Amino acid sequence: MKGKHLQILIVGAALVITGVIYTMPSQVNVKGKDKEDSAKIDANGFSEVEILNQAKALLDSNQSKKLAFFETAVKNSGERDTAVLDQMGRFWDQAGLPAAAAIWFEKKSTVLKSEQGYLDAAYRYFDAFKMTEDSLFRSLMVKKAMENYQLVLDKNPSNLNAKTDLGVCYAEGSSEPMKGIMLLREVVSADPNHEMAQFNLAMLSIKSGQVDKAIDRLTTVLKINPKRVDIYFYLGQVYASKGDNAKAIENYNNFVTKTDDPNAAAEVKKMITALEKSPA
Repeated sequence: MKGKHLQILIVGAALVITGVIYTMPSQVNVKGKDKEDSAKIDANGFSEVEILNQAKALLDSNQSKKLAFFETAVKNSGERDTAVLDQMGRFWDQAGLPAAAAIWFEKKSTVLKSEQGYLDAAYRYFDAFKMTEDSLFRSLMVKKAMENYQLVLDKNPSNLNAKTDLGVCYAEGSSEPMKGIMLLREVVSADPNHEMAQFNLAMLSIKSGQVDKAIDRLTTVLKINPKRVDIYFYLGQVYASKGDNAKAIENYNNFVTKTDDPNAAAEVKKMITALEKSPA
């Protein structure tokens, strides 16, 4: 987990236990459609023209010039040159706007029709889904992510990373959360050491108040990957919610001694102090 994300999480964690990992604001908001764009809106309300136009508004002058060059190349290729489409997608990656990048990687995938092509699009729609707090945009992105992850699994049913992310999409962004949980369970059944499937099941256990299951899953993640320092923080949170201050402090101290993020460590030290002063 990146330091900035973890800092935001820790500050908020003093108030509630949360499974929200990504807390960055939405980079694009889907608003009203004009007549020009209406023909390009799909059945789910997704408009690539609108998303790209709003993404363009966030670019600086140098980025805009570079984008104009790529747009000319795309126009000349008729959206059939996969190298050009890849360059356009990576331009938006560098700009930090995964929704815009996903659109171009999806265009590339329609030409290649390959597992990796669908995966490239799915990852970016998934990132856009996780990054936004806008409910409408979140709904659009999760649907696009699910479409592309399903295409990956149609090509390769044994792609456990894709199945894991698809499970998260169902669990966190659809009206069928149990379907997502079942997909995640299928992953850990096939591979008990699948780190992200175990982690996401732990987060879902926290959200549903199943703290003992969460502890088991988090402990498993730590065994799989001892370098996951953030797991100590989550364990501290879960034990604190149980009223087991000693275990909470133990895990928080492990986080403080192992993290390389001084700001995050400082926030957790405050939480330790508060627990030490509270009744056992």
